[in-house]
Amino acid sequence: MPNILRELTPEEVAAGERGINEQDLTATQVQALLRTMDKSKEKWARLKSNKHEYEAKLQEENQVLYFNYPSLFQMHAEDRVDSTLFEMLAVKRKIERGEITPEQASQIIGQKLYQKFVPATAPSAPTMSYEDYYRQNK
Repeated sequence: MPNILRELTPEEVAAGERGINEQDLTATQVQALLRTMDKSKEKWARLKSNKHEYEAKLQEENQVLYFNYPSLFQMHAEDRVDSTLFEMLAVKRKIERGEITPEQASQIIGQKLYQKFVPATAPSAPTMSYEDYYRQNK
């Protein structure tokens, strides 16, 4: 499945203006939204064969994530989130605590993505799936 970034349509933006936050959520808040969506995904798993209905139920129960982080919502709904997200959230936490600057964070993430996607002479370790990450870090 190709990685398609999803943006909200003007109609969705208009409908969701009440749910769009003006504040920048912390890494912990974003991670909590993902965990809440995990519960919705389990609850509505029986609807997965009907993508439209499944995503409508997820959207209904996860409006903050849907309206504020639509691409992240879409990736999670399609099970395309992996440990890379958690590496990025860890770096965001360091910025929030004042341990590094946004510029330093950009360099760190850029290097990680380079190592992940640019062919190396030796094979790199596979990226851990979202489910495996949580199992390992409980």
